[in-house]
Amino acid sequence: MKEIYCQGKAFGEAGKVLIESEDNNFFVPGMINICLSAEIFLKSINASMTNLEDEIEVNGTTVYQGRDETLKILPSGKGHALSKLFDGLPEDIRNEITQYARQEKYEGSVSEGLKKYDDVFVEWRYIYEKNDPKSLGTHPLFKIVNAVIRYCEDNLNKVIDCSANEV
Repeated sequence: MKEIYCQGKAFGEAGKVLIESEDNNFFVPGMINICLSAEIFLKSINASMTNLEDEIEVNGTTVYQGRDETLKILPSGKGHALSKLFDGLPEDIRNEITQYARQEKYEGSVSEGLKKYDDVFVEWRYIYEKNDPKSLGTHPLFKIVNAVIRYCEDNLNKVIDCSANEV
C-alpha cells in the first residue's frame, strides 16, 4: 500500500508543478494529474477498509466486502468520479477528511467540491475533441487533495497494516 500512496503523491506533486509553472499548455495535464492523484488516494483508502479475502457475489458480480456490509468495492476499482469515491467511504473517514479540509481553510462540502472535478480525468484527456470544455480553477481542488493526503499520511501505517500482501 505504501507504493500506492507514493504513486498518488507523485501524480499530485507533478500536477501542482505543471499548474504552478504558469505555462498555459501545462494547465490541463496538471489538472488531470491532480485528479488522478485524488482518485488513487480515495481508492486506496477504500481498499484499506476492505479485506480482499471477503469476496462475495452481488447480483452476479464478484465484489469485495469491507468492515461492514455496506462497504463494497468492485474488482479493479471502477469509476473516476471523485465525489462518488469520496461518498463511498465510511462516514467516520469522510468526517476526518472534512476536518482536514477545514484545516486547509476549505469550509464547503468536500463531496460537492470534488463533484466539480468528477469528469476531469475522463473528459480532459481528450480536451481537443471538445468544442466547449468546462472552465475550472484549482479551488477547491488543491485544498481538498491536501486534506486527503494529510488523512493518508496520518493513517499510512494503518493502511499498510491492512494489506495482507505487499504490493
